[in-house]
Amino acid sequence: MKAALVGCGSIASRWVRSLLADRRIEIAALVDPNQQAAQALAERYELSPAFAATLEEALALAPVDVVVNLTPPDHHYRVSREALSQGLHVLTEKPLTLNLPDALDLVHLAQERGLLLAVMQNRGADPGFLAFRDMVRHGGLPPFTVTADTLVTLPGPGFRSSQHLPATTDLAVHAFDQVRALITAPPTEITCTETPTGFLAPHSSIAVITVHFADNSLFTYRGGYIVDPFLRTDANGDWRVEARGFAARWAPDPTTKPRTAETGPPAYQRCITAMVDALYQPGTAPVPAVDNLGSIALLDAALQSAASRRSVPVPEVPDARP
Repeated sequence: MKAALVGCGSIASRWVRSLLADRRIEIAALVDPNQQAAQALAERYELSPAFAATLEEALALAPVDVVVNLTPPDHHYRVSREALSQGLHVLTEKPLTLNLPDALDLVHLAQERGLLLAVMQNRGADPGFLAFRDMVRHGGLPPFTVTADTLVTLPGPGFRSSQHLPATTDLAVHAFDQVRALITAPPTEITCTETPTGFLAPHSSIAVITVHFADNSLFTYRGGYIVDPFLRTDANGDWRVEARGFAARWAPDPTTKPRTAETGPPAYQRCITAMVDALYQPGTAPVPAVDNLGSIALLDAALQSAASRRSVPVPEVPDARP
């Protein structure tokens, strides 16, 4: 199959490396209003794609089967919907969308057209985190008190410096995937604040989020972009879980050396491979993004809470499976 990559920022390198290693997807077009960024990406990986400023232009230049949506979060819905409307499969970076109605619209459109719609969920699918999840589920009984800190540094702010609430839309959405694996009861209420810390860096901010669940479990989260690398956590976060008679912690070392052949590929590459697998195995999970709707419901409510400065009920996710 042939793909158009829409968005040639820093995250695109991960996708290009993974797709080149997989070999089942040919990168036929690079799409970005910043043509210099697209050219630099092509040169770095010795690609020979068509170049376009918009997806519409790309489709006029090259035959494409699938769109890889690597645009900033506030563009995800528009680009994914345009691709699905053109009869193209969509693999998208997180978040799927910024609100639940838009996410449901994409899911329903993909189902109607018989197209694949898949979203990056690498933190929730990290093997180390899944082992921690299993330990919690087997060792403790709800309700749980769960806390997580995710404090990361960036070599450059990229799109985040121009995004509204970047720590919530770009970091907390990972934590929503993760906490849903730990707490299976439905979330009922969320409170979210995000405070810019521009005195540190233009893109620096801290989000603080509290989620209540139907079984009385409680999740508290602190995440954001910081400057000093010595204060960072691993990108997966520092997790603590406590229940009556049970306690556990998962805190990967942020200074750990890169993975080797023995430890296996990073979680994001595993996730991309699974997406490509789904493209070549129709019928197994035609719209795997359905499984991400619970996280988008949390993100939707979190953004509403941050805007209104009050607690907000988490919307119920309707059954979107065909």
